[in-house]
Amino acid sequence: MSVQSVYVAKERLKNLLVSDRIQCTPDAVERLTKDLYQTVSKYMEIEQEKISIEITRNDIHIKYMGENN
Repeated sequence: MSVQSVYVAKERLKNLLVSDRIQCTPDAVERLTKDLYQTVSKYMEIEQEKISIEITRNDIHIKYMGENN
């Protein structure tokens, strides 16, 4: 299994767990995540692969991993 396949499988499992916890379909969670990214990108220049959006039943956490110096 390639590194990319492992990453994709991990993300799918994470999405399923999140959707189960917040009682929302995986598709709705994915759409919400994309909408949040698009909203943030309206106000600041960001790269999609550097943003992490975590949705729980109680919170939404948006983390941007900037450059390492």
